Amino acid sequence: MTKSTATVTLKLRGGPFNGQSAVAYSAEVGGTLVVNHRNYRITSIEPIPGWNELVGSAVYVEGQKPVTK
Repeated sequence: MTKSTATVTLKLRGGPFNGQSAVAYSAEVGGTLVVNHRNYRITSIEPIPGWNELVGSAVYVEGQKPVTK
């Protein structure tokens, strides 16, 4: 897994923030994103052709503590 060096806009799926977006910097697939004390696992990151931005998606993970490095 490689870390992204750009800003990533993630579409949140499931949980209390279903359908909303969150922005992460230096995200990686398989990592955890914490949004208001709720955990989301990053499942995909893709580039937008012609833009300097990345988009991806994250799935709600119920009852797990965030992964810290």
